Amino acid sequence: MSTSTLPQTDALHARAAISTIIEPGDAVAGTLIDALGPVAAYDAITGNGLRAALQDAGVDERTATASAAQWAPRISSSAIAENLASLERAGTTLIDPDTIPALADLGTQRPVALYVRGDASLLTTPRPITVVGARASTGYGEAITAEIVSDLAAHKVTILSGAAYGIDGTAHRAALAAGIPTVAVVACGVERRYPAGHSELINRISEHGAVISEVPMGTAPTRWRFLARNRVLAALSRVTVVTEAGYRSGSISTADHAVLLGRRLGAVPGPLTSVASSGCHRLIRDHKATLITSAQDIMALVDGE
Repeated sequence: MSTSTLPQTDALHARAAISTIIEPGDAVAGTLIDALGPVAAYDAITGNGLRAALQDAGVDERTATASAAQWAPRISSSAIAENLASLERAGTTLIDPDTIPALADLGTQRPVALYVRGDASLLTTPRPITVVGARASTGYGEAITAEIVSDLAAHKVTILSGAAYGIDGTAHRAALAAGIPTVAVVACGVERRYPAGHSELINRISEHGAVISEVPMGTAPTRWRFLARNRVLAALSRVTVVTEAGYRSGSISTADHAVLLGRRLGAVPGPLTSVASSGCHRLIRDHKATLITSAQDIMALVDGE
């Protein structure tokens, strides 16, 4: 297969094609694209000289062989064509992640392509804030999340979250109710509306904000894709706030990515006896997170105070 199978051989379509072959955060693919550019990288991935091209890009022989073996079964001209056709049918915008400066900090693990339903300009707004937390949220966590997000309305921010049940959904709903732009970063194809119970919410987000993903149209969510998605949630924002999280909550993954990327991190404390807030307490105790009790505390982080 060659790039002649694509409707256009431009860089953006090459990125979309590559996204059907690799998994999110594939640093080897990122290295190849950085070395060759997306069109030549696509030619290498789907041609006969992949391992040599990878080694020329600085990838060791063992890793190059493993990546070639991993990608080969996923190369499908029909999957590439269906992905591009689905883009048009769903009115989804395909954008080059390299046009979003915040994602550069992910290095070779930055997304290869981004699929957007809604307003893509929200990915480069000046005051993005990621608000995440537990799926198994409590009344306390939901109330404090809604209050803090609502109070941010006066500060011209954009709220990012993951569209999951619990705290994520609460953050999106509070933003919509307060007239704050909100962005859902999802771990599946942007047209899948996952989880099913949030189908209406995700539609509202796409109408009044944006739903984005780095995986192709129709892709199902998996645990690995959720974890990989968290690095994008952290990278896109200047500040990440965890409003309620258990000790092993998936939102701790987003917090850890924020710290690694040099982003500011905040956490809301809960009742001392609440297992649902034990992850937030750990982040505060270990000096990873600033203690957050109000929207003003968050804005102090946003403004670097």
